[in-house]
Amino acid sequence: RRSAPLMKHDPFTLRVALNKAGNARGELYLDDGVSFAHQEGQFVWREFKAEKQGKTVRISSVDLGSAKPAEAVDGVALAKYDGSNAFAKSVESVRVEKLVVLGLDRKPSKVQRADGSVLEWSFTAGSSASDGKEGTASILVIKNPVTRIADDWAIVIDA
Repeated sequence: RRSAPLMKHDPFTLRVALNKAGNARGELYLDDGVSFAHQEGQFVWREFKAEKQGKTVRISSVDLGSAKPAEAVDGVALAKYDGSNAFAKSVESVRVEKLVVLGLDRKPSKVQRADGSVLEWSFTAGSSASDGKEGTASILVIKNPVTRIADDWAIVIDA
């Protein structure tokens, strides 16, 4: 869609491109796009991280508004921030419909949520980020990871 108001409740596909060490980091910031309510802490600001630990890659989402209230609004410190603010509640049904991980060095043996729930996934072999070679990256697609964009969550990929 080409209109922010129309896509406010559309699901997200997150793409994670691993670096040579097997890690990645990104952020997502959402507000209503119309008012100045973000100055009162009415927004969603998330950090997504992929961290390689041995043969495991852990992908997580954490609330940056709570972690960094002094940096949250154009350099203006918030007096307080509530991660379940009115805007966050208005988008609480928005989910991550797909997670695409590029550059894994091998096919996973298991992909699950941190709570142990096994997830549906597919893997296409290719170059790993650690190889440093040209070519098409390996692709892991996790369908419906049962996560919402405004929640804290973690997914564990075991090789």
